[in-house]
Amino acid sequence: MENITLRIDQETQDLVLDDSGSLELIGDAETVAQCVRLTLETFKGEWFLDTDHGTDYDQIIADGDGDAETVLRTAIFQETNVQYIDSLTVTRSGRSIAAAFTGRLKDGTPISLEVKA
Repeated sequence: MENITLRIDQETQDLVLDDSGSLELIGDAETVAQCVRLTLETFKGEWFLDTDHGTDYDQIIADGDGDAETVLRTAIFQETNVQYIDSLTVTRSGRSIAAAFTGRLKDGTPISLEVKA
């Protein structure tokens, strides 16, 4: 798998520059992890070029104590390189939701990340 993309800062959502002032690149599993993170941080329908992209937070909000895990799993699998989800922990606190995810890519590479929305 040869996925290379620009690194996006998790906190600021800005492109990251390295010490020389060049745009920082990431590849392979790190690229997939960033794509999954961005999908989980995007409300479904938010991006006008692909209204199916993102996480259906409206369903999570409408269901109250509904099955947030199913909604998040569906969003994670929008990244086609994700083969398995080994674990997914969902924590709700007021109007916030956090997810911790571990899984495997199609080539067997492990992947993990945490996202708060």
